[in-house]
Amino acid sequence: MGSQSEHHNGRLDESSEVPVDMPVIDFEKLVANNTREQELEFQILDGSLRTYGFFYLTNHTIPQDVVDEAFQWAKRFFNLPVETKEKVAHPSSGAIEDHRGWAQEGLGYVTQLVFDADEVQRLRTSIPERKETLEMGNPRPNENSPPNRNLPEEDLPGFVAFTESWWDHCTRLQHSLLGILGRVLQLRDEELLSKLQTKDVCHVSMNFYPSTPIGPLKSRQAQRLNAHTDFGGLTLLLQDMVGGLEVHDGKLFKPVIPKRGTVVCNVGDMLERQTNGRWKSALHQVVAPTVTTMQKGFEQTDSVVDRYSIVYFGIPDPDAIIETLPGCEEPGKWTPSMVGDWEKSMTSAEWLQKRLEQEY
Repeated sequence: MGSQSEHHNGRLDESSEVPVDMPVIDFEKLVANNTREQELEFQILDGSLRTYGFFYLTNHTIPQDVVDEAFQWAKRFFNLPVETKEKVAHPSSGAIEDHRGWAQEGLGYVTQLVFDADEVQRLRTSIPERKETLEMGNPRPNENSPPNRNLPEEDLPGFVAFTESWWDHCTRLQHSLLGILGRVLQLRDEELLSKLQTKDVCHVSMNFYPSTPIGPLKSRQAQRLNAHTDFGGLTLLLQDMVGGLEVHDGKLFKPVIPKRGTVVCNVGDMLERQTNGRWKSALHQVVAPTVTTMQKGFEQTDSVVDRYSIVYFGIPDPDAIIETLPGCEEPGKWTPSMVGDWEKSMTSAEWLQKRLEQEY
């Protein structure tokens, strides 16, 4: 999440054109058998999470052809007629059980630790977000997870079946990484983070940022996605090659340049709390991409092209108390946002609800 100085909704910090110096972590080295190479990779991973809260992951377990197919499905869905997408419309409620379906532009609005409804409404109207989302949970029946809002098969044949396959790929990678994080933290039970996430209540967001004039984005009169931290545990982000994602490094927002074949992984509020501020739940946002991305040949364009991203949000089980993990008693550099003017310990569901209810 970052230091308390980062947790604000006032003047946005400036953005740099210089990309964030974030390491590319090799998954194959992470799962090697107790080699020196593995230990070095653990150290680099730990350092990146302490500094940025983010890292790139390469040589992971989601095949590139599956990733490419996922983006093809995202484009097909968002290109459907509005009246078709409205069949799975996301309610305006901010309740966890309603967090499913298509959120049209203007419905969802991300803020950072703003819990006053009037202030959220003021921000909505003064700096609108330009995005549509498709929100999905576990695609299979699960007593712990509300059902998805699915289109009739004839409207988008094969889509529901693909969401099941995509969920499985992301879930397998997520649990592998949680076990690795347990080893990096030297937890007595290396699988503890994985064991706290067994009820399959994670979340998938497909995001569409439509082409838009560059002027309002540059002047901050509009935004693709406001500066925020993620709510949950470990996030897995797949982005296309358009660019625009930025992470706050403590001083400035810096671009997270798309790298084909990588997953961008980052720490959410709950994992920051569990590590007692050792790892950073960093502010990040989606803005106009860097100048080079907005050019066609050598000619500067006056609009930003469509952008797509797909996110898998790791979320601990609803009844899990989010508290300091055994072995993480020494406070880290970052002040967790989950320790505020409210109860010092919350369940996963309570924190998720607290943050979601202002978004919709």
